[in-house]
Amino acid sequence: MTIVSLSLKEEMLRRFDTAAKAKGYGTRSEAFREALRDFLSAAEWRLARGTNAVVLAILYEKDMPRGDLTILQHRYAEIRTMLHTHVDEVNCLEVVVARGESARLRELIDRVRKIKGVKELKFFSTASNV
Repeated sequence: MTIVSLSLKEEMLRRFDTAAKAKGYGTRSEAFREALRDFLSAAEWRLARGTNAVVLAILYEKDMPRGDLTILQHRYAEIRTMLHTHVDEVNCLEVVVARGESARLRELIDRVRKIKGVKELKFFSTASNV
């Protein structure tokens, strides 16, 4: 295994070590490798071709017109299912599962990001066809 040297500010390293310990990593190297895998997965997703799948978690304001998300469901046949739940008095969470051409899925994600009231969007993707 190759050894890599990395320069970080003390505060960032302290935060990283705290998070790594809380997640149960035995060593700093294990935690860095996991973080690097996540970074690569996100980068490769932008290059993916072919058919893939995504699971989106969309946190948004309850007062936001939910119709915007429903419209997307009708415009994107790639969306297989949507699950809605109330997080608290102010926020809702929509979980979307979609499968289709990578370019079309990226387009869907970009459209969701532009919807007014969306506070956070996280997704897990299969990017196996890079």
